[in-house]
Formats: sequence, C-alpha cells, structure tokens
Amino acid sequence: MKKLEKSVPVIRFKGFSEAWEQRKLRDIANYRNGKAHEQVEDEDGKYTIINSKFISTNGKVQRYTNEQVEPIFDGEIAMVLSDLPNGKALAKLFLVKEDGKYTLNQRIAGITPNENIDPIFLNFRMNRNNYFLKFDSGVTQTNLSKSQVENFIALYPTFDEQYKIGLFFTQLDDTIALHQRKLDTLKLMKKGLLQQMFPKRGENIPKIRFDDFDDIWEQRILGEFLKESKIKGSNGSLAKKLTVKLWRKGVVPKEEIYTGSSATQYYIRKTGQFIYGKLDFLNQAFGIIPLELDGYESTLDSPAFDIEESINETFLLEYVSLARFYKYQGNIANGSRRAKRIHTDTFFEMPIPLPNSNEQQKIGTFSRQIDDLIALQQNKLEKLSSLKRFYLKNMFI
Repeated sequence: MKKLEKSVPVIRFKGFSEAWEQRKLRDIANYRNGKAHEQVEDEDGKYTIINSKFISTNGKVQRYTNEQVEPIFDGEIAMVLSDLPNGKALAKLFLVKEDGKYTLNQRIAGITPNENIDPIFLNFRMNRNNYFLKFDSGVTQTNLSKSQVENFIALYPTFDEQYKIGLFFTQLDDTIALHQRKLDTLKLMKKGLLQQMFPKRGENIPKIRFDDFDDIWEQRILGEFLKESKIKGSNGSLAKKLTVKLWRKGVVPKEEIYTGSSATQYYIRKTGQFIYGKLDFLNQAFGIIPLELDGYESTLDSPAFDIEESINETFLLEYVSLARFYKYQGNIANGSRRAKRIHTDTFFEMPIPLPNSNEQQKIGTFSRQIDDLIALQQNKLEKLSSLKRFYLKNMFI
C-alpha cells in the first residue's frame, strides 16, 4: 500500500492531535451490490428504489416498489457505480438515515461502515472523491468495479474526531440547504407575482396592481418600441463575443474553444440594448446587455435592439420572459419546431400589453428590487458553498 504523504489535516478541532491512519475501504467497511428492480416497480409502492437518478437529483426523482429486494439500512451508504462520460453522478453518495424505507438498485453499491467508522464522516470522505473520478475516461461509460471501490485508500482519525467532523459538515449542509430554500422561495415569489402583474392574453387589466392605477392597458406590438441595431463590428476570428444564456440567466462573454470564422460578420452591441437568441426563443434566451459587455459583439442570430424611451426596459424584459408570452408566440410563429428561428420581423409583430409610463416604472422597480434580494441570497449561498469547499480541503487529508 502506497503511503500517503501527510498524516494530519491543516484545520482540526481542539483536543485532537493524533496522526490519522491510512486504511483501504475493504478494511473499514463492507461492500455489496444492489439488485434489479425493473420487474417489481410500482408507483404506489412503499419502498423507494435507490438508483442513480435518485442519488444524482438528491432524491427529487423517485421510483417505488412493494418488494424490498435489496434492503439498505440506517447508517449505510449508497454509491453510484456507473455514469456517462464526464457525468455528475459517478461516485456520488447517499447516506441512509432510516430503516424500512429504501431498497438498493443494480449498479449501486451498498457500503456498510465498521463500528469504528462514523457513517457521516465516511460519506463526506468518499463522495465524488477524485480517486473514483479518475476512472472516468471522458469517452465511454464508466463502470466502477467492486475491487476499485474497495481499494480506495484514505486517512482516518479516531472515531471521536470523525464524529466531530461529520457533525460540523452536517450542520454546514443544513445551513446551505436553508439558504437554497430561501433562494428558491424568492424566485417562485417573483415568478408568481409577475404572472399576475401582467394581463392574461385577451385581457387588458392585470389581476394584481399597485395602488392608484386603474387605467386599461393598451394592446401594442413590440416593433413600436424597438429598433434593431446593426453597427458592423469584426469578423468571427477577431470579435469579443457575447452570448445570451438560456432561461433568462443573463448576457455573458462567450467562451470559445475554437476561433470563429473570419467569414462571419459580427455586430457591436451596446449597454442597455435588448437582445435575444433567434434559435432559443422558446428557451427564454432574453436579456439586457450589461455595462461590462458594452462593445462586445454577436451575429444576427442574436439580434440587439435600442429601446424607445416610451417603454421601461425592465418591464419589457419581464413581459417577454413570461412563459405564456414566449411559449405561445414562439410556437405559433412560422418555422419548424425543431430548429425554429424567430426573426426580427416576426418578433416586431408580437403583441405587448402596455400601461402608462408610471405603472411600467413601478413594475420595473419592483422587479429589480426582488432581483436584488435574489442576488443577495445567491451571494450568501455561494459564500457558504465556497466555505464548505475550503473546509473540505483543509479538514480532510
């Protein structure tokens, strides 16, 4: 067995000074394989089948059975053995915390720690460890073998120190999960409110309005408020490129592995312009070009528009981002569903209900305020996740 270089972590709890001891997994835990459940699946079953989809989605995708073909118990660990090239599920773990609920599927390993090994510590120790990920060639499906798993070598402290470390990371994970729920709640709140702050198709008054607004909204078309910008820029081999992310996740610099074609014309984009992806209209590829991307370029497949002063840019962005707008308008537009381009002349003819400028401003300000709260919560979550990575690096060897 190759000796690992370090025997103590960078960060430790007070009261612990002993060197960590090197062990192979086969010496500190028992391994078994799961079994097939395809023939016994039952959507009304009492047992949850632990398969790769269950583990990779953190339990969001579940299948059931009334037969506990391969029981797995409290304190045991389920491990994904197979995944596609460069997949995110390989060697991902699920720590079982109750009896009588789960059954282990094929291509999932069951790990039973010995009594001197804390299950929570082992779960953090092994989860997506680089030792397992190195078996992924990036070309073909990876299938970890029993011997590969059992030959996993790592350093382990005393049980008491394992317990302290496991408890610490459990509490940190609980805090991260709490902040994730807060973030999800904010996003759902924004989505729900904005759906009701714009009139439904065929109506001219929204369900929810700010005080002092009672005028009927006018039905207009987008072409009245947008002018396509066609300032010629560089070619594909020279341009600083931007791209519009799907699902309204912003306008960002485009990362390229290969230099673009010198025969492709690019166009200069300016801060504050509205931009969308012609091929990804149905995937909510909309955005406003931010200050830091002023002067970046895109092709005409991502057209950009100067916005007239008579419409609030945030109001515009929120409306076109409503599923009932882009899905309906995108689906009724001409072109094949598989690779449909929504051209600018088609986009210009799409309807938009419009209140007076003061109500637009109110809705736009409200949206930005929620976005600020979402960004603040996202920042907290990212800091906590970064903190966890730091501690994982420094509290384990």
